[in-house]
Amino acid sequence: MERHRVWSKEARYLAFGGLIVILVGLIWYFRAVISPVAIAALLAYVLYPIVKFLSERTRLSHSMAVVIVYILALALLASTPVIIVPTAVNQIRLLSQNVESLVTHYSELLETTVHFMNWTFTWGQFLPDVPEISTDIFTPLAESAFAIVGFVTKNFMWVLVILVSFYYFLQDGHRLGEIVIQLAPESYQEDVREILKRLRYIWSDYMRSQLAFMFAVGLMDSVAWLAIGLPGAIFLGLFTGLTSFVHEIGAIVSGVLSVLVALLEGSNFLEMSNFWFALLVFLLYMILTGIKNIWLRPIIVGRTVHVHPGIVFVVVIGALVFHGALAAFLVVPVLLSLWEIGGYLRFRALGLPPFHDGPENGLEES
Repeated sequence: MERHRVWSKEARYLAFGGLIVILVGLIWYFRAVISPVAIAALLAYVLYPIVKFLSERTRLSHSMAVVIVYILALALLASTPVIIVPTAVNQIRLLSQNVESLVTHYSELLETTVHFMNWTFTWGQFLPDVPEISTDIFTPLAESAFAIVGFVTKNFMWVLVILVSFYYFLQDGHRLGEIVIQLAPESYQEDVREILKRLRYIWSDYMRSQLAFMFAVGLMDSVAWLAIGLPGAIFLGLFTGLTSFVHEIGAIVSGVLSVLVALLEGSNFLEMSNFWFALLVFLLYMILTGIKNIWLRPIIVGRTVHVHPGIVFVVVIGALVFHGALAAFLVVPVLLSLWEIGGYLRFRALGLPPFHDGPENGLEES
């Protein structure tokens, strides 16, 4: 009796379809884990070149290089809130002490008379009145800064998932490609190897585009703040550049910080009150943010990964609106990766050579 019978074509299609259904079901069931694991994988991807450099250029083993990079990364992540939170609390407390001055400036603005052609009006006709504001309204904000600690405590398990996954991605992430190759039938392993190589090019090009964008944002904001005399202009510009890859959170944090510095410190040389200077910084920051998101990011990313800037803008904004900052950061390389895999399957289905030197990507610029 035949012990190993080859499945019919229908049975193989049925089994393959069942595997896809199971895979989709597992992804749906564990969908809450996707974000922390993606964050861990992204951190490992960014820092793995340092591990590789240490293991190849020094006498350190791969495991020891991983441990060193892991500890340094954790120390950097742990030191960030230690540095930022006390500074933010002090700034908020200082703002609460000057809130009466802020209310006075706002009241003067409401009473300001504006003459436009034959019309005369005051800003109080259009802006809401503030009859009474307690100087303690910002005290809860200062206290809420420490709520970050409580937030991390409540979400300790997710933090643990990120930290553990980050370590194992650093340790064994470079082996995942070979594991995927071995899962494919032997006759298709070279195809899988070529696809993985192309996917590495896509992700490395995208990360280069992000570094270029961060540098451009830092330079642009530093020049703008220096031009109007904002204290700490270079630091604020560099901080904005470093946080620019986190689309939503980075823009809010850096914008609030810049406006607070303007409100509390004023300009180094412009003859205007702190309130009006803070308003100037806010308006200028909104203009710069629009330029960066509408024009600068799509052009830098699009030219680096060979995608039309309009497509970059649409998919990034769509991912940001519907799925948040992490999805907005990952949507472009994920889309290109799926396009590369889809192109391979299309050529194989048509019986054509799957790889060639010319551009096959419909997303690419002509």
